[in-house]
This record gives sequence, structure tokens and C-alpha cells, in this order.
Amino acid sequence: MKKLITLLIIFLFVHSFCLYADVVESFDDGDPMAAGHKKSSGIEERSFEIGLANFDVNFANNFLSIKEVLQDVIYIDIDKLADGFKFNFGLNATPFYFSIKSKKGWGFGLSANVDAIGILGLSGNMLTISQAEEDKSDISGALFASATVNTLFNIWKLKVNINPSLFYTLAYITSSPKYTLDYPNGTTVLCIDYDMRLYTGFLLDDPNYTLTSKPGLDFNVGIEYQLAKEIGLNKILPFLDFDISLNLINIPFIQSSIIDYTEISGRVGSDKPIKLLNNDEDTPDFFSSVESESKTGKEEIKVSRPFKLIARLDWRPLLGAKLLTVSPVFGFSINNLYYEPFSVEWGINGCLNLANFFLVKAGINYTDRVFVNSLGIVLNLRAFELDIGVDLRSQEFVQSWTGNGLGVNFGLKFGW
Repeated sequence: MKKLITLLIIFLFVHSFCLYADVVESFDDGDPMAAGHKKSSGIEERSFEIGLANFDVNFANNFLSIKEVLQDVIYIDIDKLADGFKFNFGLNATPFYFSIKSKKGWGFGLSANVDAIGILGLSGNMLTISQAEEDKSDISGALFASATVNTLFNIWKLKVNINPSLFYTLAYITSSPKYTLDYPNGTTVLCIDYDMRLYTGFLLDDPNYTLTSKPGLDFNVGIEYQLAKEIGLNKILPFLDFDISLNLINIPFIQSSIIDYTEISGRVGSDKPIKLLNNDEDTPDFFSSVESESKTGKEEIKVSRPFKLIARLDWRPLLGAKLLTVSPVFGFSINNLYYEPFSVEWGINGCLNLANFFLVKAGINYTDRVFVNSLGIVLNLRAFELDIGVDLRSQEFVQSWTGNGLGVNFGLKFGW
């Protein structure tokens, strides 16, 4: 059983290395990178809702398309290796949630969530054996389980969501391999240093799998303001009817901690002159200079979930009609699983809303360092709602249209 659990964790975070696709649990059905949360006249919103089996799973790479992988013979363009190899995996699952919403603008809900992130980014210099000094690569991942309290209320003219989450870090991988190739005084120095730690929130050799990690606490906060209506702009220019909103995701308050780890470290090559092929007994070659060590231990580390700040504008260009909503978004993310944590996020999204009965959503976004081209449909019968979506994605824009990555989301909602 210990080997099975270990293999499962490695599969999630190394073999299947994401996009962490953050989905904000709010009463707007509100991913801030999406449009269409405004309801048109038609089927009335549910005042009580239960969600089951909602999930979003995705993967992306910048090197091979799905079509190329499925061929009998895989052709590799060596020139592409200069840009490095990137692979991301993401999973967000909400097995259950419920929410209660009042027509007076307040609401309450609870949800349980599981999030997995896998990141693999190999240096182009290392893959092409180019000259570099301590050139870093990304190999990292995380598995979180959380319980969230969702609240909705109005303050003055603002619509506010505040959603605190208690979360546990169940697994966490840290690694930053360093590659060096140099030619001091006509000699060759070539080495790859690696030190990977897999932290687990429970002891793998404990048959009861007692939880050893400590929980953390963070918050999602969303603020929405009907700007065009409040300043009267939509009356003067009806086609300029829009709202603005700001979403802060995973604001850290108390970090989770995790203690138990398995470490694999070592070096391939040497920081002293070597020969690529050894013809000299006094000079080691690259392949004979291998050091490796594996150990287990305890060392507490503090973990926060990736933070995002996203600003969104919801524009209804058809003279204010909620039939069509166009939503540009812009913001940034801080994800400590990368050795360069900061990244910019942006996108443009649209939603066609037919009487709140049938909705079509589409978007082009750069989120979690991946270009995502998405299409989704919603069938809403009030007592029952079905959400289905697919997307094409990649770390490169052109390749995001050629099948280098795929995402699927699915959700069922019931209520009245």
C-alpha cells in the first residue's frame, strides 16, 4: 500500500506535471477569468442550490501536440528544444457544495474542494547542452484539500463576496535543478545538481495514514460595482453599460505547514574539469561522475496557496441588454512553486445568454502561464443545470490552437 500511495503522488506531480486552474467559489458562478455571471430575464435564479461532481482537469505542453503523440512514429524537432520543455497539469474538483441566496442580495454557502498542481519546466540550455551557469529548471507540485465558507452581501453600492477557506497541504514537491556548462582555461565543466523533496501530509508507512500537516487559512474576496449605472453613463450612451469588479484569490492569513519528507539529491557530472568521453584515467567523464542520495526526514515548511489579483470589466454592448456580455480581464499571480513566482494574467471573454436557459461562453486567456482558448455551454432548467466546457491550451500562443494541451470541465447543479 505504501508503494501504491507513493506512485499515485508521483503520478499527480511528476509524471503528469499546471496549470493551476483556480476556480473561485462564489455566488456569481464566478471565475474572474470568465464572463456571463449577469442573469438575463428568463428562468429565475435558484435561491437554494446543491452542486455535485464539479471538476476541471487540464494539461498543457509547449513541444508536442496530441496528434503528434498519437502517431506511430514521433518526430522531434531538435530546434524547439532551445526554448525548453514545459508541461503543466491541473485539477480542481468540488465534490459537493450548497448555497442559499436571497433576493435582497445576501447569501451563504459551504463547499469542499481538492486542488492539484503539477509543473515541469526544463531549461533549453540543458536540453541543447549549451553554455550556462547554474541555469535553473522547474519541477514542483502541490495537492490541497479545503473547506470554504461562501458569503455574499451588499455594502453601499458594492456587491461583496468574502470566502474564507481552511486548507490542508496533502503533498508538496520542491525542486530546482541547476545546470552548468563552462569552459575554463580550455577545459570542460559540465554538471547537473538536483535536490527534490516530496513532502506528504501523512506518514507513508503509517497504516492509518494519520494526518501530520497543519491547516492554513486564506480568503477569496470579490467586489463588484455597477459603475456605468451609478454615474448615469448608460443613460447617456446605452451601449456603454458595464460593471467593474476586483477579485483577490487565496489571500494568505495563516500558512499551512507540512513536515515529513522524502528527499532525492545528487549530481551528474562534476564542478571540476571532465571529459565527455573518458580516455584519461586521471580525468573523470560526465557519466562516471554520478552522486546520488535518498533519505527521509522531518523539517517543517510553511505553504501558501497561489495568490491572484484579477480586475474585470463586464460590458453589455447591446444597449445594456444582458443577452451578450463581453469581459476583458487583467491581473497578476504569485505562485511560489515557480522559482520566478510573479506572472501577469489577462484575457477577453464573452457570454451569450438566452433567457438564462441556454448560455454559450468563450474566451481567450493567459492564465497560470498558459494560453487557454475555451468554449463552454450551460443548460439551465432551474431545478437542474448542466455545465460542460472544453479548451485548447499551451504555454505558447500559436501552439495553444494546435492541440498541445487540453482541458475539460463538468458540473451538475440542483435546486430551486
